[in-house]
Amino acid sequence: MKRIYYIVIAMLALHLGACKKFLDVKPKTQVESDVAFKDESGYQNALTGVYVKLTAKSLYGKELTFGMIDVLGRQYSQITGFYTNFNTYNYALDSVKTRTVAVWKDMYNGIANANNLIENLDRTDLPAFTGPNYNVIKGEALGLRAFMHFDLLRLYAPAPASAGGMDALAIPYVTKFVTQNTPRTSVKDVIGKVIADLNAAEALLKTSDPIVPGNTVTNNYLRDRSYKFNYYAVKALQARVYLYAGDLVNALKCAEEVINSKVFPFAAVANITTGQDRVYNSELIFSLNINDLHTYTASYFGTETNRLAKLSAEYAADFDGIGSDYRFLYLSENPGGVYRYSTKYTPVANSFINFMYKMPVIRVSEMYYIASECLIGVDKTRAVAYLNAVRRARNQTADVAVTTSNQELQNQIYREYRREFIAEGQLFYYYKRVNSPTIAYTAVVGSNAIYVLPLPEDELKYGN
Repeated sequence: MKRIYYIVIAMLALHLGACKKFLDVKPKTQVESDVAFKDESGYQNALTGVYVKLTAKSLYGKELTFGMIDVLGRQYSQITGFYTNFNTYNYALDSVKTRTVAVWKDMYNGIANANNLIENLDRTDLPAFTGPNYNVIKGEALGLRAFMHFDLLRLYAPAPASAGGMDALAIPYVTKFVTQNTPRTSVKDVIGKVIADLNAAEALLKTSDPIVPGNTVTNNYLRDRSYKFNYYAVKALQARVYLYAGDLVNALKCAEEVINSKVFPFAAVANITTGQDRVYNSELIFSLNINDLHTYTASYFGTETNRLAKLSAEYAADFDGIGSDYRFLYLSENPGGVYRYSTKYTPVANSFINFMYKMPVIRVSEMYYIASECLIGVDKTRAVAYLNAVRRARNQTADVAVTTSNQELQNQIYREYRREFIAEGQLFYYYKRVNSPTIAYTAVVGSNAIYVLPLPEDELKYGN
């Protein structure tokens, strides 16, 4: 990690020379380090810088949502350009390494910016922040640091479910804005540090984040909480992490807290059937605002190019041939007949502009799937109820029966991941988490050779 931090600092120095600006974000949010934290707005701008970094095409603007990660999950069968090499899991090719290295570098760049913010929050001598803003800013920063490290773990280290997975050497968990080398530690250690950061974020946000019922919006900075790593994003990520680690008790507890809050209702049918709410806005626990979203997606999903599409027969099979499912009816098209592609990010009427640039990152349906999976073999009635709640919201015409076997119930959850997270990047992580020996629509055998992206050569050379 030493080299990564040198890269971060070198990039910052390149932008402003002796001024030593510290944020690697758009020019309007860059500020000189000697004045950056002189007032509360400086801390707000620094946090904005972290969110901006996440919207990069190398991260959640493309590769970790509808791009590279969904190609690896085989959500598409028509693939052109450099993605064909990802489709064969040939990680040794330069075109592949260029993108996997960019993910690593840019994510750690975001972590560096979060660490700089957290360190300045810890030593600030400002007399006061507006209302609960100090706790909110620090809570979000800690949550984002955990979020970024966890996705790096899911990409570049073995899954806990794999042989020796918990003890396998993983990634550096970086908590300081320094140039010193941060050694890699085990998967178990990284998960523990992710949970520790999330617990700290939870403590700060629970009584200060206005998204929590009972808390109030005391200033304009606290509005639009679904764009921020809010309290329920922290709880949802806890559920993800605990499930990944095999801790079903805590995963269920966290998922049910999000569900039972009723803060994230299923999308209104009227908005779905008119084709206006393509991202199911009310269900988004955490999303990113990407002004260039449609520029990013236009060349990959459309009638002219169809670079990322699936055979119509395969698309229909993923939905069990049930054409009534809203995700099939209103979030996909097959104008040529042979291929069907997602229209999730197709622009909508300007009257709905308040959420037309949203990139989903965590949605409430995942909490229902987690709760259902955790209850398999424990309480079949509740497990089926959670799964059917999502299926009914999507207009699936038949419930999964309580008499369904545990194995088939798990399979139904898996099939929901295939349908629900098209162009959102979660299916590959599902395969990896359960250590699946197969990946649908491919002959490859699931293993660490498929599920673990290679570390950048610089990390192997300069890291421990």
